[in-house]
This record gives sequence, C-alpha cells and structure tokens, in this order.
Amino acid sequence: MHAMHLTSLIDSRLIFLENKLKDITEIYDFMLSHIYKHFQLIDPKEELIERLLKRELNEGILFPTGTAIPHLHLENFNDTLISILIPEKPIETEYGIIKIFFMVITGKHDNSLYLHILQSVIKMSKDTEVFEKVLTLKSSHDLLTLLKSGDFAVKRAITVSDLMSKNIITVKPTTTLKELSHIFYETYCGYFPVVNDTGNLIGEVTVLDYIMSGFPAYTNFLSNLNFLKSFEPFERLIKEEHLRYVESIMRPVEIHINSNESIFEALFLMKKYNRRDLPVIEDKKIIGLISFMDIFRKVIKG
Repeated sequence: MHAMHLTSLIDSRLIFLENKLKDITEIYDFMLSHIYKHFQLIDPKEELIERLLKRELNEGILFPTGTAIPHLHLENFNDTLISILIPEKPIETEYGIIKIFFMVITGKHDNSLYLHILQSVIKMSKDTEVFEKVLTLKSSHDLLTLLKSGDFAVKRAITVSDLMSKNIITVKPTTTLKELSHIFYETYCGYFPVVNDTGNLIGEVTVLDYIMSGFPAYTNFLSNLNFLKSFEPFERLIKEEHLRYVESIMRPVEIHINSNESIFEALFLMKKYNRRDLPVIEDKKIIGLISFMDIFRKVIKG
C-alpha cells in the first residue's frame, strides 16, 4: 500500500473544534451540511444520515481510544475526504465515550484507501501525547500542524488492541445457571469469560454449554441424539438452574491472545480452534474480547 500522510486527506474547512452539539444525529447532520457546501454529493443528505445511524457505534465506528470513525462509501463520488469534529465535552454512549469524530467519505471502490485512513487515525489516537493535544487545540491550523509533525503514514498492521471490545461482561464460578441464562438473554451474547475474585481469567462458558448442561453426561459419548423426542433435558435444566453454578459447566480457557498481536494472528487462531471470540489477556487478567465480527465490521465492512 502506498504510504500517504493522514493530513493530505483532511480538508481544513471541515474541522470543527469545541462543538457544543451532544446528539449523534445532530452531529452527523452538522458535519454533512458543511461537506455539502464544498463538495458535490449526489445522494440526499437525509439518506446519508440514515445510513450512518443504521450502524450501531460498536459496528466499526467507535474505537477504544474514544475515536468515532463514521464512514460512507458513495457510488457516485470520485474523491476522498475527512471531516473532524471535537465536541466541547466528551459524549457518553452505551458503547463508550466519544472524544473526537473523524467522518470519512470515500468512493465505492476505495476500500484500500479507507483501511489506510483507519490505520492512521487509530495510530494517532493511540499516541497519548499527540491525542491529548489534539483534543485541546483551538484552531484547525494548529490541529493540522500538529498532525503533520507526526508519523501517521501506514507502517504497521492493525493490532488486536485497536479493535477489541473493552466493555466486556464476565461471570464468576459462583454465578448460578439461572443468573447466567438471564445474562445470555439480556445481552444477546453467547460467550462469557469466567473470572475469580481477583479478576484472573480461570475459564469460559458459552450458551451451548448452558443448553447442553441439561443433558445426561452419557450423551457426550453417543453418535447422535435422534432418539430424544421430548423436552425433558430442557425441563430438567429449567427446574435445576437455580441450584447449579457456572463452575459446573465452564471449560478451561482453550486459547487466548495478547493485545499487541496482529488481527491476522487473531483470525488464524479463530480458524485453527474454530472460535468466534478470543479473550485478550494481560498478566492473567482479561482486558478485552475480539471476535471475527469485530474484524469484519470494523475493517472489511468499515
């Protein structure tokens, strides 16, 4: 990929600092309104806002550093532009705090360029000294000058820490299966790490582990369960779930990954061990989760 500095794609007319807007819809409308003033966009602005809002913030938009990168691929657009908005105060959302918006608009087939931008923005936001200065600047000129002084061309792969989810839900060995089933149902998650009282990762449990816990142990050695015709295993599970605990069904942690590993290593491990999620470990403690959907949403379909 050809190295390109991030600032070469940022239009100074589209930098907005200390913005007082707090609503995501209003921010998207504000940024797009200014983009329409300077660029010929065929798509109606309302349709673009709707497209942005259809994607939840956790689907390739909000990253752990507090950087939101809403992105639009436009069929009839032959340019690439970046607009930056820094709210006066960080915006709290259910997926995390937003400190800065980088709105990226590219042509329909400029996926490789988008990946370049994604890498550069993430790299900038992880440079704590630069990032904190960016958030306090008062003029677009100062912002561009600061960014130009940094090495924000693509020179490395995106790592697990760039994409992993830090807002993870854990359970304990003493969590009852009834409590576990409620968490599965409420969160739509099918996997939870199990931690002890000191926060160390000691196991993991899936919704399938929960469901299969209602079946007698001998069924693990059968070739099929076609002979079962009733809901007896489920009835047994529902009847006993308040008396049983996660420690009775959890499994040892089969595989984990470090936060500085590349996303390609994460994909390799997911493929090798047939995993959807990988716990990210540091000093025996879980600091995040990465899934193949994180990579799919935030990189491939970002």
